[in-house]
Amino acid sequence: MLFEEDIKNRIQNINLFEVVYKKGNFVLGGKEYPFGYTSYLAIQKECRFMDENLFKALLGLYDDLLHDFTKENLDYYHKGIVYVLNSLKDNPMFTLLGIGNVKGKIARLFTEKKKNYYLAIHDFQEHGIDLATEEKANYADEVMHSLNDLLSAMAIGKIIYNSVLELKQYAALVFQITHRIVERDARSKSQLADAFGAFLSDEYMQFIFHTASHPFKTRATVMPVIENVDGENYIFRKVYYNNLKDFLMTDLFEGYIHGHYLWQCDICDRYFFMTTAHKQLYCSTKNPKYNVPCSYVAKHPEVVKRKMERQKKTDSPYYLLWRKRNDLIRKNKSLGKYDEAVSAKAKEYIDDRFDEALTDFDYAETQFEKDMEIENIYQMAKEMLDV
Repeated sequence: MLFEEDIKNRIQNINLFEVVYKKGNFVLGGKEYPFGYTSYLAIQKECRFMDENLFKALLGLYDDLLHDFTKENLDYYHKGIVYVLNSLKDNPMFTLLGIGNVKGKIARLFTEKKKNYYLAIHDFQEHGIDLATEEKANYADEVMHSLNDLLSAMAIGKIIYNSVLELKQYAALVFQITHRIVERDARSKSQLADAFGAFLSDEYMQFIFHTASHPFKTRATVMPVIENVDGENYIFRKVYYNNLKDFLMTDLFEGYIHGHYLWQCDICDRYFFMTTAHKQLYCSTKNPKYNVPCSYVAKHPEVVKRKMERQKKTDSPYYLLWRKRNDLIRKNKSLGKYDEAVSAKAKEYIDDRFDEALTDFDYAETQFEKDMEIENIYQMAKEMLDV
């Protein structure tokens, strides 16, 4: 079979993506996310209930091509990859991984010229390379320069299939762990550790997820990176991953270490991601039944018939950041750093950002802190005034 061992080696060792880890957050594709955020994505129905048949069909096209490397099978394989990638465009995990950028690389690997080169490489393997003339020797040299692209193209189908299996396994793992965390009402890091320990010692979970050995074994390439934050240099770590599982497991544990994990809202029963476990009780997603966020429902028990534990507005991490910026704006105004007009617009801007954070989870977790940086606040205030 065509370079099977080389393809297998490419799958096991190619660096698929890189992640930079900072204090409490990771950076992927130029965007910053809180540790543990992949667990929230994995619990979504698009990840938990993926149709494996589609990806098995792609694996079948890959196997057909390995056994019968023809133009027809190569075209089928290419079309299968494009079809599968299109099916993943709305999947939150693959969106996080930048599936849009992958499509461009796929297109470059499967141009008609490249496909003809791949067929020629297969012919060379079957019948040897004809170097009888200078023209044939030059052509052979040109063709063999595409060998690396051929190995990458062949590996793609298997990588996609493996990634889907790893994601579904991760989603099932997150669901089971979260169930035990909520069941034990683990609202502190110590309680979280106890709940996780109970999951690991559960014989049924050991049988299903092989928790005594894997999936907790991970490997990756780690490099130091120096970045400037607010005028000061810091050492962060950049990690190169060659499979999805290792990244997901790393993020899950980083989230647990920092107290970031899923919880089940007592009002709507949906799972939400939290970074302050001892304070957050209800999700900030708009409840379709009451048309307000569940956290608002909790603060206004008159909205529903049953009375429930109230969650204070001041317990929200978004409120704490809003208050810090509000105090700083007042201080800068009193010191004369900014006039009354700019200060008023700055206050209006942070009020709007805080309101959005209370109703839009994705915005709150991925963009709110950046928008609330003090330099950005004053820049936006000046733009609002058209200064």
